[in-house]
Amino acid sequence: MQRKATKNTRGANAAEKAFHAFTKESDCGACGNAGPSIVHHCMGATYKHNKVLIGHWFVLPLCKSCDDIITHGSRRKFKDEVDLQSHLWAYHASDYKLEKEKRIPEDVFEAIIDSNE
Repeated sequence: MQRKATKNTRGANAAEKAFHAFTKESDCGACGNAGPSIVHHCMGATYKHNKVLIGHWFVLPLCKSCDDIITHGSRRKFKDEVDLQSHLWAYHASDYKLEKEKRIPEDVFEAIIDSNE
């Protein structure tokens, strides 16, 4: 389900939607369970780091059980059991670049890696 944009947010643009579609069809980024996966916004759709909007890019493919750990548990528990979300995202983003030959904006990539979430 996709939420509608409000006056305080903007919806995902075409490049971000393509990344979301790739994410949904990917295997779980935490445990490797076969897709389709839940598109998990790591820090929310409106998250900015160093004044760069990264919310729609900073998404991970998660299975139901891994999504429950982070959504109904805590980020700390997820980090302790699996890894930092930014590390998992870097692997996922490299798969996207290789498989789809698409580019993630460099400022977005650097902001996500720098966030250490």
